[in-house]
Order: sequence, then C-alpha cells, then structure tokens
Amino acid sequence: MSVSTRIVATLKRELKAQGLTYRELALRLSLSESAVKHMFSTGNFSLKRLDAVCNVLELDLGELSSRAESQRPRLEQLPPEHEQEIISDTRFLLVTYCLLNFWNFEDILVRYDVSRADGLRYLRRLDRMNLIELLPGDRVRLLVANNFQWRPGGDMERYFTEHVQTDFFAHDFNEEGAIRVAKNGMLSAKGQALLREKLESVGELFDDATWEERRLPAGERRGTTLVLAMRRWVFDAFRELEREPSDG
Repeated sequence: MSVSTRIVATLKRELKAQGLTYRELALRLSLSESAVKHMFSTGNFSLKRLDAVCNVLELDLGELSSRAESQRPRLEQLPPEHEQEIISDTRFLLVTYCLLNFWNFEDILVRYDVSRADGLRYLRRLDRMNLIELLPGDRVRLLVANNFQWRPGGDMERYFTEHVQTDFFAHDFNEEGAIRVAKNGMLSAKGQALLREKLESVGELFDDATWEERRLPAGERRGTTLVLAMRRWVFDAFRELEREPSDG
C-alpha cells in the first residue's frame, strides 16, 4: 500500500531523532538497504512492513498517525469570501459551528434540522475551504490551528456583533454555570497591559477545556460562550459632563 507523504516524513524524522540510518534499519528488518531506501522514496509500505518499522522505532500505528497529523499545516484564518459564504446560510453556519466544537456529523443530523444531503454539501464546501478534511464514512478531521480565529473586523465578527451579542447579554446570568462580571475603574497603561495578559490566559484555558472534552458525546456537552472584554471607556452621560481642557 502507499502511505501518505506526511507518514513517510514522520518516519524519517523519527529515524533521525533516534540516530538510525537506513543501513541500520535494514539490518533490524532483515532487508537490504536498497529495499528500505525504495520503501521510503516511493512510500510503498505493506502494512506488515510499516508495522515492523514502527516496532523498531517503538511506535504504534496510532501514535505514528497522530505525530504525522500534528505536522500538518493548520488553518489560522479564513479568507473574507469564505466567511461570507458561511454566514449567508444559517444551516451552513450551524454545521460549521458544531464541527469547530468537535461534533461528529451524525450527531448534527440527529440534533438539528439539517438533511443528510445538505449536510454533505456543507462538508464538501468546508473541505474545499481546507477547514476540514472529509474522510470516508462521512467522518471529519478538523484542519484548524489551535489559534484559529475569525478575521478581526470581518464578516463573522460583524455577524456576531449584530445578531449574537445582543441576544447573549439579554440574560440575567442566574442559571447554573453562568457568570457575569462587570467592573469599572481607572487603570494606568501598565495595569491595563497586566489585566489583558491575564484575560488572554483565561481564553486559553477555555480553549484547553474544549479540547480536553472534545471526545465526550455531544449530549454531555452544552454550548457555552465566554466573552472577555476590556477597553478604555467612559459612560457617554459622564463624558458629556467633562469640562473642556483649559488653555492655561
């Protein structure tokens, strides 16, 4: 069988990391050096040979696949036209949101009013955008980086501001698990920088938590939104009472 270039590249990195040459690998596999070189140059490994190479490197096939996948370039941001394409169709936006939150395709179809035909059409579009890789059996592999974000000031951010933000804050935040913290005060530039750093770390904790729980069934996870915001701001009614700076 032919293995992917990512798998071959990962095997080469592991050989180098362990200080093994093709000659030494050939000896351990009871093969000629030329046969080993041919396997690595063409990517043609039988499953038995691939498993044997992994045994020499003290890897299992699952770990090899995981390491290869971690080397794949990941999408950090979508171009403007793709953001616009997603928000132009509410069901497409819903499917995208669920996939980015580690839902599998079947769970989406069970939970939401999305037909299989439409769902597959959305998956193919996301595959063309390189946001996912569509696998056999309608399975999905996310191709986004850990620091993936929507474009600042872009269509998705404007959609959030116009359609989501007001709905989010029109709530008393008294239910279990909800929290709203609103503080107002006066800070120096140094104080603002320190708080910004800490708020960013809270955002990273949220990302870590969603990643750690990604394999839990969708029914055990609830849509959760965290908004952290801080900016220089004075209530307009107060600003209107400010005196003009004196010339003296």
